[in-house]
Amino acid sequence: MKNTILYILLVFSSILTAYGQKRDTLSINVKNKLFSADSTLFAAYNFAKSSPFYIKKLMPSTYNNLSIGHDFEKGHLMKAQDATKANGTFLRTEGISQLKSISIWGQFSYKRTVEDSVAFSHQTRNNLANPYYFGSARNVNYQRTIYNLKTLASKNILKNNLPIGLGADYRIGDHYSTNDPRGDISDYQLNLVGTLGYNITKELAIGAAYRVGYGFEKVNVAYKNNSLNQGRVSPEFTNYLINGYGEPGEYNVNRTVQNNQTRNGLDAYLTYDAEKTGSFNFNYQTSKEKQKFDYRTSEGISKFISFNLVNENYRFFWLKSTAVNSLSFDLNYQTIKGDNYLNDYLANSYLFINNTTSIKGHYTLKKNQFTHNIGLGLKKYEERRQDGIAGNDIRFNQLNYSLSYGLNHQNKNNHNWGVSLTGLYNQYLDSDFSVLLANEGVFTRNVIYYDYAYNTTSKFGGNLTADYSIPMFKQIHAGIKAGVTYWRRDNLKDFGRVLPNTPGKDRFSSNISLNLYF
Repeated sequence: MKNTILYILLVFSSILTAYGQKRDTLSINVKNKLFSADSTLFAAYNFAKSSPFYIKKLMPSTYNNLSIGHDFEKGHLMKAQDATKANGTFLRTEGISQLKSISIWGQFSYKRTVEDSVAFSHQTRNNLANPYYFGSARNVNYQRTIYNLKTLASKNILKNNLPIGLGADYRIGDHYSTNDPRGDISDYQLNLVGTLGYNITKELAIGAAYRVGYGFEKVNVAYKNNSLNQGRVSPEFTNYLINGYGEPGEYNVNRTVQNNQTRNGLDAYLTYDAEKTGSFNFNYQTSKEKQKFDYRTSEGISKFISFNLVNENYRFFWLKSTAVNSLSFDLNYQTIKGDNYLNDYLANSYLFINNTTSIKGHYTLKKNQFTHNIGLGLKKYEERRQDGIAGNDIRFNQLNYSLSYGLNHQNKNNHNWGVSLTGLYNQYLDSDFSVLLANEGVFTRNVIYYDYAYNTTSKFGGNLTADYSIPMFKQIHAGIKAGVTYWRRDNLKDFGRVLPNTPGKDRFSSNISLNLYF
């Protein structure tokens, strides 16, 4: 069944690509490469991926890209449940095209990642607020494979006064560890959105959307060596059930759990486009998600906990573009609140809250075959986790800065090269820490203490990226792109607890990819 679905995804992606190739050949691929090198217009393109409502306004009429590459990450400057080393291979193709009066954007991606030395985390990487999962002190190696298909479509009806749109986001994930304790995780997600708008005037438009989604995660932990499955030979092989953000209990029977997820939400849009002042785009999104964790056998279903997530997002995007230069600002405020409900206690015990406020600015200047890109980013991030049973209350607050400059050049033969440099700084602001010593155990020392130390130290780093591309076969612009990123931390905060392990001094990552524009 899975192979059949993946085949359908590949065929669908190929169809989208074929539509994108019906137009001019050489000029289109050159324009697509130049478009990707314009950080301001590309920021608008990425913003438009959030809803079908924007794709006619902020995406080009035609753009197609395919990337194949490899990324690598290594170092001990990481959160407690991250991998000390990760190798990933990816393939991604995306594009927008016009099918008569319909604008269609689609993206298909595949990624396979091998992670070394992951502890206390038999879970996926896309549900980090998850309060209910298995873990062990033993380091395991994970292999993760993820397939993702996204598509958006938009059409104007009633004399172009009523834009309607549809969108879908479909994901399949397979995750398993290759040594005891062996976690085996499968996840599936499907999210749909429908939009409806109205053009009040030529410049002013309003719109709304309804979102609905479903997903599940199924986790099983087993042992190839049966003598290890109760933790009798070595305590580090003991399997724990993490339930909230406190000390977990041993859980060496029925090590299977399924998480069924349902979600729905609403969007509201307001846009204003004027030649002199630019394009103003505001949206508000709210969604509610319910996760139900249970154990399923042929004899029935045993219910464990429910977890509720409420997400609110306010976002404003402004773009002013001319033939010579362009400027954009992206302001965003998001809050996520989660709380669980324990069936055994008939009460809530765990609260998860995070608030993110960010601003991103891009300026692009085109002159004498050169494209200059300047970027500025500022993000304030606050996270709080409370566990009523354990008596834990932990909060931290960060301010993250980024400043970048990029230069791109295309000569008369359409050979293109580019280089960019970004400075990064994560500043620790303040925090609260309340953990009862009486409840201190292996998870508290190795995860809670470790993550608090990681999140309350400032970090600085940088990124360097370079690429070179040339026309090929009169239809494709092909190039190589490579980048490196380095992070280093300041001194750790002393909060009066002894850590068996501390976050490392630094972390390094790199990537290289083959990119085709057509």
